[in-house]
Amino acid sequence: MWINSHPRGPRKHSSRRDNPLLRRSDRIERRLTIVLVLLAFVMLPLAVVAGARTIDSQTDLAQQQAAQYSTATATTLAAASSVSATSQFATPVVYTAPAEWAWGADVRQGNIAVDPATSSGTHEQIWVDTDGNLATKPMSPGSARVAGVTAGLFTWFAVMTIGSSGFAISRTLLNRARYAQWDREIRQFLDSPTRH
Repeated sequence: MWINSHPRGPRKHSSRRDNPLLRRSDRIERRLTIVLVLLAFVMLPLAVVAGARTIDSQTDLAQQQAAQYSTATATTLAAASSVSATSQFATPVVYTAPAEWAWGADVRQGNIAVDPATSSGTHEQIWVDTDGNLATKPMSPGSARVAGVTAGLFTWFAVMTIGSSGFAISRTLLNRARYAQWDREIRQFLDSPTRH
């Protein structure tokens, strides 16, 4: 009795490329999905680096401002008045009052931010630069860290928004191509004599 010395092993499953149900557009969409996921992971360390650099620069700025700015006592010359600040989202109301403060042998004047109930002759603590001119409050180390975290998150979300938009557009085009191919194949099947 003849025995086959090379028995046939189990049939290997065909690869996904050989899958007749997996169209070219499906393979493209799968690759785009992988690219989008990889982009999300690759952007994480880059966003961390961007955030860290922002923290370093903002911390240096905070230290510079802390070294250059100082406080002074200003005296309001009139009661507080409201000023509408320009903003594209809302119109916040800011209250200011004219004030004066001593800087060495000189007296400086300017409009300072105050509470709505501030009256004339009120003493207010203000920040001035090395020339005695009105300045904003120096940035704190905490604000520098917040700015860095915000910059890192913004970088990641901005890139992912662009990537997701590109993926959505590509998927729309692929769906159109799939629908057109399905229509052609349905028409060919209906017109084929072998379907009877």
